[in-house]
Amino acid sequence: MSSSTLPNLLAALAIPQDFSRFDKLADEQILTQLIRWKNGVSTSLTSLRELLATRHGIQSLPVDEQADIVASVAAFDGPGEWTADDASSLALSILDPLTEPHIPALVLTRILSHHLKPAFAANPHPRLNLQTGRKLPRPADTQDAYEGQVWKMRIGTGNVLGWCLRNIEPSMYESVWHLILPPVMTYLDDFEASYKLRGVRLVSDLLSRVPPELLKRTGVDGLLFTSLSGTFNHLRDPFTPDLIRAAVPTTLHLIDLITPPLPASLSPESGFPSQDSTMVKSGSSRANPATRYEHLSTLLGSCLIGTVFLYAYADPEAILAATDMLPLVLTHIGIGAARWLKALIPQLTHALLPPAVPSPTRPLDVDLRLKVSSLRALCTCIETCAPRMYLWKCNIIDAIGRAWANATDIEYEGASSLALEYKILLEMTCIKLAEACPSIIQEEYQQLIRFDSVLFNGLVGNSSSATSDK
Repeated sequence: MSSSTLPNLLAALAIPQDFSRFDKLADEQILTQLIRWKNGVSTSLTSLRELLATRHGIQSLPVDEQADIVASVAAFDGPGEWTADDASSLALSILDPLTEPHIPALVLTRILSHHLKPAFAANPHPRLNLQTGRKLPRPADTQDAYEGQVWKMRIGTGNVLGWCLRNIEPSMYESVWHLILPPVMTYLDDFEASYKLRGVRLVSDLLSRVPPELLKRTGVDGLLFTSLSGTFNHLRDPFTPDLIRAAVPTTLHLIDLITPPLPASLSPESGFPSQDSTMVKSGSSRANPATRYEHLSTLLGSCLIGTVFLYAYADPEAILAATDMLPLVLTHIGIGAARWLKALIPQLTHALLPPAVPSPTRPLDVDLRLKVSSLRALCTCIETCAPRMYLWKCNIIDAIGRAWANATDIEYEGASSLALEYKILLEMTCIKLAEACPSIIQEEYQQLIRFDSVLFNGLVGNSSSATSDK
């Protein structure tokens, strides 16, 4: 394998730097060259796979050659304008033998130290000790972390790093922590939303295997939480909806790792843990339920309600993304979400009402999707905060009744299944509300039927039988 064949194949897989500005390219000649190169990647990967088969597989090669192959091939295991349709499957067929059961320690260390670390050396993260991977007590006095950014010219670096994170053995994190964390945090804290989104996904890969104690001991748990919370400030960007949908589950995963939920038998009945709440043993550390509640409160109150809903109100896709994520957050925080009902109920019910002045730029399908998403979130809100629903039942019934009256006019082209789901969710919301406030069946629901039995019997007529079957 010391012949020139392998170097030539790896050179053919080197991704042209022009892909870093692919979306902004206007030169037809350069675009044609890039597309031609992209179409030839599959041939190069196939040739590499056949060559490795004649040399008894990638595992039989020296460590440095294994690392060189991974650094070149793993760049196609993930998203990117340079990745052809079948390139990802070909790349995995080459790399999979190296991950059974885990990537060898020497190969991983060489990839991180010789292929990834040099790309980020010019932009050290100001909050990390680069020798240990620990959080610094105060930001380092370094040059602008955004100056130069050589790593952005190393196309495919994020995919290579992601492949390492997904295949590293959990017990190895300790020894390579100082090599893994700086590039992950550099992506996560970048000023461009596209790179920040990649950083969120890298953090998700990291959290799937990292030992929670390592996060806590190095102080990186708080650093990750702060950076993930900051992703919600990137509004008015085409990547904003994707950022929200990626950041919420990743943040919840982090919270679950560093502050595991209490067992059901030990959960405080009030749902609002106090600072002197009982500390519960979790592995070798103690999980404070108050800390968990504070983190969840920041995610719901500051990130979603206080940032996205407040400042991105003119971006329907961002609002839709945040609304889609609400049920997941509400399920985690439980009855503790009651403190935000004054913001949540008006937000979710307002989306059900027809606008006073229809927007000529707002797509009709987005409007219906937002209505459906709001109803899903509203049902979850009613379930998790059932003891407080008696304070909001009239607001909810008023919005549901108006939405039901207008539902007959929903005839969006190509949205018949979504329109049907919308009507079903309107009925389900009434059933959920009746379960939380049983008196509503004989009072407010009867008022609706007396007002117009033909119109509202289909909305609330089934609520009584549904709740009596519980």
